[in-house]
Amino acid sequence: MSKLMIIGAIASGVSAIQQVQAGRAQAAAYRAQAKQEELKGKQSELQYRQRGVETLRGLRQNISAVTARAAAGSMDPYSGSPLSLKNYAVKTGYDEYYLDQENAALALAIGEVNRDQNLMAAQQAKRQGMMSAITTLGTTAMTIGATGGFSSGGQIGGFAGGGSVGGAVSNTLYPTTGSIGMPSMVPGG
Repeated sequence: MSKLMIIGAIASGVSAIQQVQAGRAQAAAYRAQAKQEELKGKQSELQYRQRGVETLRGLRQNISAVTARAAAGSMDPYSGSPLSLKNYAVKTGYDEYYLDQENAALALAIGEVNRDQNLMAAQQAKRQGMMSAITTLGTTAMTIGATGGFSSGGQIGGFAGGGSVGGAVSNTLYPTTGSIGMPSMVPGG
């Protein structure tokens, strides 16, 4: 076994650890972003609700102004044109208020959807880091197995048939006592 093979195996292990750590770090970043999206949604919701309250205040001021002007002009503030103006103000004011309430609910829902998307991305990043590490270790194991491996005879496990994938397939289909370590109850052993 060569020193280069040992160094390659160690480097592969270090690389796998780094890939897992990178996946975890990326997942943490996505989780932080998810929290931010949730907070942005709540902030937007509060802004829309505040706008709704301001709309109701403006409605109250409009109704009061119409009533005061009508009374100041010697008109009945509760009938005729003043009443029509107040009814119009109430209708448009409530329409705006309910629109603001719907926008508040929508902003909160959008924040939750964005949060959930980032949480899914966090899971995927963690999974991807793990899969990259497994792939790196698997590739290294295949390379070591194909080149003779770490054992003194250069043949381990399924690769005992000559240190190749073909040998491994041959040992699986036609095992020998040397390839599986059993007494000669196996055909060909």
